[in-house]
Amino acid sequence: MFIGIKLEIGFSEHPLYRQLYGDHEILNYFRDLGFSAVETPVGPETGYEALREHVTRCCEAGLRISLHPYCEGTGCDPAYFSIEDGNLCWNYHQRLLSQAAEISQRQQSPTVINFHPAAGSSTIDRQILFDRSVSLLSWARQWCSRNAPDVQVVAELQFGPNTGEDKQRIGDTYDELLQIVTRSGIRACWDFGHAYFNAKRFDVPLYPTEVLLKQIGHVHCHDVCQGDHCPLIYDEVPWKDFVRLLIEKEFDETIIIEVPPSAFLAAGGLESVNDSLKSLMDWIEQCRQMTY
Repeated sequence: MFIGIKLEIGFSEHPLYRQLYGDHEILNYFRDLGFSAVETPVGPETGYEALREHVTRCCEAGLRISLHPYCEGTGCDPAYFSIEDGNLCWNYHQRLLSQAAEISQRQQSPTVINFHPAAGSSTIDRQILFDRSVSLLSWARQWCSRNAPDVQVVAELQFGPNTGEDKQRIGDTYDELLQIVTRSGIRACWDFGHAYFNAKRFDVPLYPTEVLLKQIGHVHCHDVCQGDHCPLIYDEVPWKDFVRLLIEKEFDETIIIEVPPSAFLAAGGLESVNDSLKSLMDWIEQCRQMTY
């Protein structure tokens, strides 16, 4: 199992990262602390050379990389996907998959791409957004099967829009996410904070079904404190229960502590980074002992 942390391109010059990590060489600090992976947000604006340099630095530090595209509100959102010449969404995702294939070769291990399904105005027929999500994810899986078998496509449990917001996000319930991954032939990313807030705000189940549990291929692990994506120190999200369920299902993929530097700083700085990782690693070991 790999345990990772969210890491932005340009982290070494980013003021919040510098404030949080001070004089530490960040990648070496991660590795020495016990992290073995990083997940990097990317988008249509991400430059190839910037990503390539980022990948090189992470690989040289011995950290495995996954990618997390953010396309909501752009023409590259899965809501606009179609397989035809000139389609902006198709062009972007083909380029992204090719970059992921290069990363797999560079790090000599699989690269996960964690996609958000489609989002769009609440006035759009939800079935259209669902079908386009499935079309993109199915095409991505097929592309990887032909061209890059070490690239693994997953779809994330989304954060449901706020009440009254002119927005809908496909895959913001467990049932719909299961339909997406089943029809697309891929696996799911279980985002613990999204699960918590969806259950609290919309009275949907907090825990996934046994069927979906078996389809989890990637995890975003974080707590909440007023907002989402917080260090594992508040005991609001039942993340220990979630991790235990995964280990009971023999989950052995990557768990990303998806917390930005601003949230670590608000929680006390480096101590909250260290405490989050230690809590997660200790709990994984306890669960393994209980299971085996």
